[in-house]
Amino acid sequence: MIELDQRIAEQLTEITLNSSLQVRCGSSNSFLVTASLIEPLINEFQMGGVYISASRPAPELIATLQEIDIPIEGIQFIDCVSSALLGGTENQYTNISYIDSPIMLENVLLRTLFHLRQMPTEQNFVILDSVNALAIYNEEKMLAEYLHTFINTFRARDVLSAVVTVPDQTPPSVLANLDLYCTDLVDRGQVVIS
Repeated sequence: MIELDQRIAEQLTEITLNSSLQVRCGSSNSFLVTASLIEPLINEFQMGGVYISASRPAPELIATLQEIDIPIEGIQFIDCVSSALLGGTENQYTNISYIDSPIMLENVLLRTLFHLRQMPTEQNFVILDSVNALAIYNEEKMLAEYLHTFINTFRARDVLSAVVTVPDQTPPSVLANLDLYCTDLVDRGQVVIS
């Protein structure tokens, strides 16, 4: 059984609703970090939200979250990965919408805003997973501009935003901009498995 990182839940108690979190993790512990972020938002803070997945297919993510008993009913998933896979959009989940390509950043933002308007919860979050995956498909300057718009859009709406990134796989200029735009940092670095 996976053990969630309780330090993340503790850190979340110290932030405000319109905070923008930069969540730094390693490629080996990214799922643990995102699960440790989602669990208190759903269970302790009773929030609903939107999870934008650019790093792995949403059905895979949902199945893994369900295996560790994290409820996913209050989350809408936006999948930027599966549309490129053969038969990638066929699954049993009704809370997934698809973006044709990770370069369609404006569509991701518009779809996120649409889902947030449909949320029955008063307090909501948006998780973008991950900047390093988007950096593969998007030019640095365009991605930095998008992140600025993304973060400020949700801060203005009192929606907690969390931007996940693996620092050693993200362009330095984009990381520097995240340091500037984000109000808080959750840094769980790379876990070394021996």
